[in-house]
Amino acid sequence: MADKNEYTKIAEEIYDRHFETVYSVCFMYMKNRQDTEDAVNNTFLKLLEKRKQFESEEHEKAWLIRVAINICKNTVTHWSRNSVDISTLPLTSEQVHNEVLRQVLELPSELKVPVYLHYYAGYSSKEIGKLLGIADSSVRSRIMKAKKILEKEL
Repeated sequence: MADKNEYTKIAEEIYDRHFETVYSVCFMYMKNRQDTEDAVNNTFLKLLEKRKQFESEEHEKAWLIRVAINICKNTVTHWSRNSVDISTLPLTSEQVHNEVLRQVLELPSELKVPVYLHYYAGYSSKEIGKLLGIADSSVRSRIMKAKKILEKEL
């Protein structure tokens, strides 16, 4: 196990690699910049507290997404949010203006999170199922349901 200063440096590198992914996942739940930033900070604080050792970059990314989802779900259970400020997402201007992305953000969390993880983060339905604690068939079903909604809206 690395000493505290070494692990802080390792954590900074992990932060640099995965900030945008963690931010985007948190935003899907929190729907505003301030609460999203709090959730992101809490996710990376958890990393520092646990001093977690990872097998690979994919393992660290999956762990961070799972922690971020748990933090967001715990926070959201205490209050509901209605507005989405798309301008606060850390996305390129091309993505922000993409009508599909706008419509994805309007989906309920149970649908938009699997869609985001599959199409924007590149996870398989099996990997998403593990991250969300649901069957991979449920992930595929949610993605199909989201596609049907998006087809109507677009």
